[in-house]
Amino acid sequence: MEGTHIGKTVVLTVKIPKELLEELNRKIERGKRSKFVKEAIIEKLRQTPNSEETDLKEEIEQLKSRIIKLERVTKRKEPNIHNEFYKEDLKQLLNHICNDETDKLIINHLIESGGVTTKELESVTSLKRRQILTRIKGIARRTEEKFGKRIIQFKRTKDKGKRQAWWIQPN
Repeated sequence: MEGTHIGKTVVLTVKIPKELLEELNRKIERGKRSKFVKEAIIEKLRQTPNSEETDLKEEIEQLKSRIIKLERVTKRKEPNIHNEFYKEDLKQLLNHICNDETDKLIINHLIESGGVTTKELESVTSLKRRQILTRIKGIARRTEEKFGKRIIQFKRTKDKGKRQAWWIQPN
Protein backbone atom coordinates (compact mmCIF):
# COMPACT_ATOMS: atom_id res chain seq x y z
CA MET A 1 0.00 0.00 0.00
CA GLU A 2 2.72 2.34 -1.06
CA GLY A 3 1.77 5.96 -0.92
CA THR A 4 -1.09 5.21 1.46
CA HIS A 5 -1.26 7.64 4.34
CA ILE A 6 -1.92 5.87 7.59
CA GLY A 7 -3.71 8.25 9.91
CA LYS A 8 -4.87 7.81 13.47
CA THR A 9 -4.02 4.45 14.97
CA VAL A 10 -6.56 2.19 16.67
CA VAL A 11 -6.27 -0.86 18.85
CA LEU A 12 -7.04 -4.18 17.16
CA THR A 13 -7.66 -7.27 19.20
CA VAL A 14 -6.86 -10.53 17.43
CA LYS A 15 -7.41 -14.08 18.62
CA ILE A 16 -4.57 -16.38 17.59
CA PRO A 17 -3.49 -19.85 18.70
CA LYS A 18 -1.20 -19.94 21.73
CA GLU A 19 1.56 -21.64 19.69
CA LEU A 20 1.54 -18.75 17.19
CA LEU A 21 1.88 -16.20 20.01
CA GLU A 22 4.79 -18.17 21.47
CA GLU A 23 6.53 -18.22 18.07
CA LEU A 24 5.88 -14.48 17.65
CA ASN A 25 7.43 -13.85 21.09
CA ARG A 26 10.50 -15.94 20.18
CA LYS A 27 11.13 -14.19 16.85
CA ILE A 28 9.98 -10.59 17.43
CA GLU A 29 11.05 -8.38 20.35
CA ARG A 30 8.34 -7.17 22.68
CA GLY A 31 8.36 -3.51 21.55
CA LYS A 32 8.39 -4.34 17.83
CA ARG A 33 5.36 -6.68 17.57
CA SER A 34 2.90 -3.92 16.70
CA LYS A 35 5.04 -2.73 13.79
CA PHE A 36 5.57 -6.35 12.63
CA VAL A 37 1.82 -7.11 12.62
CA LYS A 38 1.04 -3.80 10.86
CA GLU A 39 3.61 -4.58 8.12
CA ALA A 40 2.28 -8.13 7.78
CA ILE A 41 -1.26 -6.81 7.27
CA ILE A 42 -0.09 -4.25 4.70
CA GLU A 43 1.87 -6.92 2.80
CA LYS A 44 -1.08 -9.29 2.79
CA LEU A 45 -3.37 -6.50 1.51
CA ARG A 46 -0.91 -5.82 -1.33
CA GLN A 47 -1.09 -9.46 -2.38
CA THR A 48 -4.90 -9.70 -2.20
CA PRO A 49 -6.57 -8.58 -5.44
CA ASN A 50 -9.78 -6.61 -5.16
CA SER A 51 -12.95 -7.94 -6.75
CA GLU A 52 -12.58 -5.64 -9.79
CA GLU A 53 -9.13 -7.06 -10.52
CA THR A 54 -10.46 -10.61 -10.16
CA ASP A 55 -13.38 -9.85 -12.51
CA LEU A 56 -11.02 -8.30 -15.06
CA LYS A 57 -8.69 -11.30 -14.90
CA GLU A 58 -11.63 -13.66 -15.49
CA GLU A 59 -12.83 -11.57 -18.44
CA ILE A 60 -9.32 -11.54 -19.92
CA GLU A 61 -9.09 -15.34 -19.61
CA GLN A 62 -12.49 -15.73 -21.31
CA LEU A 63 -11.41 -13.39 -24.12
CA LYS A 64 -8.15 -15.33 -24.58
CA SER A 65 -10.14 -18.55 -24.86
CA ARG A 66 -12.51 -17.02 -27.44
CA ILE A 67 -9.57 -15.62 -29.46
CA ILE A 68 -7.90 -19.05 -29.51
CA LYS A 69 -11.15 -20.62 -30.79
CA LEU A 70 -11.58 -17.92 -33.43
CA GLU A 71 -7.98 -18.32 -34.59
CA ARG A 72 -8.47 -22.06 -34.79
CA VAL A 73 -11.57 -21.63 -36.94
CA THR A 74 -10.15 -18.91 -39.21
CA LYS A 75 -6.81 -20.67 -39.81
CA ARG A 76 -8.50 -23.74 -41.25
CA LYS A 77 -8.21 -23.48 -44.99
CA GLU A 78 -10.36 -26.51 -45.75
CA PRO A 79 -12.33 -27.54 -42.69
CA ASN A 80 -12.73 -31.24 -42.07
CA ILE A 81 -16.37 -31.76 -41.18
CA HIS A 82 -15.46 -35.05 -39.50
CA ASN A 83 -13.05 -33.33 -37.11
CA GLU A 84 -14.69 -33.22 -33.64
CA PHE A 85 -13.33 -29.73 -32.84
CA TYR A 86 -14.72 -28.41 -36.09
CA LYS A 87 -18.10 -30.04 -35.46
CA GLU A 88 -18.36 -28.41 -32.04
CA ASP A 89 -17.39 -24.98 -33.44
CA LEU A 90 -19.92 -25.37 -36.25
CA LYS A 91 -22.66 -26.44 -33.82
CA GLN A 92 -22.02 -23.38 -31.66
CA LEU A 93 -22.09 -21.06 -34.67
CA LEU A 94 -25.23 -22.53 -36.18
CA ASN A 95 -27.13 -23.01 -32.91
CA HIS A 96 -27.22 -19.21 -32.58
CA ILE A 97 -29.48 -18.97 -35.61
CA CYS A 98 -31.89 -21.67 -34.44
CA ASN A 99 -35.34 -20.62 -33.32
CA ASP A 100 -35.94 -23.54 -30.95
CA GLU A 101 -34.79 -26.97 -29.80
CA THR A 102 -36.18 -28.67 -32.93
CA ASP A 103 -34.02 -26.46 -35.15
CA LYS A 104 -31.02 -27.33 -32.97
CA LEU A 105 -31.86 -31.04 -33.28
CA ILE A 106 -31.96 -30.72 -37.07
CA ILE A 107 -28.66 -28.79 -37.17
CA ASN A 108 -26.89 -31.19 -34.80
CA HIS A 109 -28.06 -34.25 -36.77
CA LEU A 110 -26.99 -32.62 -40.02
CA ILE A 111 -23.54 -31.81 -38.65
CA GLU A 112 -23.03 -35.26 -37.11
CA SER A 113 -24.09 -37.14 -40.24
CA GLY A 114 -22.56 -34.72 -42.75
CA GLY A 115 -25.58 -34.91 -45.01
CA VAL A 116 -29.16 -35.87 -44.28
CA THR A 117 -32.31 -36.55 -46.25
CA THR A 118 -35.68 -35.16 -45.28
CA LYS A 119 -36.85 -38.72 -44.65
CA GLU A 120 -34.01 -39.27 -42.16
CA LEU A 121 -34.97 -36.07 -40.37
CA GLU A 122 -38.56 -37.32 -40.14
CA SER A 123 -37.36 -40.22 -38.01
CA VAL A 124 -35.18 -37.96 -35.83
CA THR A 125 -37.82 -35.28 -35.26
CA SER A 126 -41.54 -35.69 -34.80
CA LEU A 127 -42.22 -33.40 -37.77
CA LYS A 128 -43.77 -34.09 -41.14
CA ARG A 129 -41.79 -33.72 -44.38
CA ARG A 130 -43.29 -30.30 -45.23
CA GLN A 131 -42.54 -28.94 -41.75
CA ILE A 132 -38.94 -30.15 -41.98
CA LEU A 133 -38.50 -28.53 -45.39
CA THR A 134 -39.87 -25.24 -44.10
CA ARG A 135 -37.58 -25.32 -41.07
CA ILE A 136 -34.42 -26.32 -42.92
CA LYS A 137 -35.02 -23.72 -45.64
CA GLY A 138 -35.46 -21.09 -42.89
CA ILE A 139 -32.23 -22.19 -41.23
CA ALA A 140 -30.42 -22.08 -44.60
CA ARG A 141 -31.79 -18.60 -45.28
CA ARG A 142 -30.71 -17.34 -41.84
CA THR A 143 -27.19 -18.73 -42.38
CA GLU A 144 -26.99 -16.77 -45.61
CA GLU A 145 -28.18 -13.60 -43.86
CA LYS A 146 -25.75 -14.02 -40.98
CA PHE A 147 -22.64 -15.32 -42.79
CA GLY A 148 -23.15 -13.94 -46.30
CA LYS A 149 -23.33 -17.40 -47.85
CA ARG A 150 -25.51 -20.49 -47.62
CA ILE A 151 -23.89 -23.04 -45.38
CA ILE A 152 -26.72 -25.55 -45.68
CA GLN A 153 -27.51 -26.59 -49.25
CA PHE A 154 -29.76 -29.12 -50.92
CA LYS A 155 -28.21 -31.40 -53.55
CA ARG A 156 -30.38 -33.47 -55.87
CA THR A 157 -27.48 -35.52 -57.21
CA LYS A 158 -26.08 -38.55 -55.44
CA ASP A 159 -23.32 -37.66 -52.99
CA LYS A 160 -21.69 -40.03 -50.49
CA GLY A 161 -24.43 -42.60 -50.98
CA LYS A 162 -27.30 -40.17 -50.45
CA ARG A 163 -29.55 -38.74 -53.11
CA GLN A 164 -31.54 -35.54 -52.63
CA ALA A 165 -30.08 -34.59 -49.28
CA TRP A 166 -29.17 -31.51 -47.27
CA TRP A 167 -25.44 -30.89 -46.82
CA ILE A 168 -23.19 -28.57 -44.85
CA GLN A 169 -21.03 -26.56 -47.26
CA PRO A 170 -18.66 -24.57 -45.01
CA ASN A 171 -16.45 -23.18 -47.80
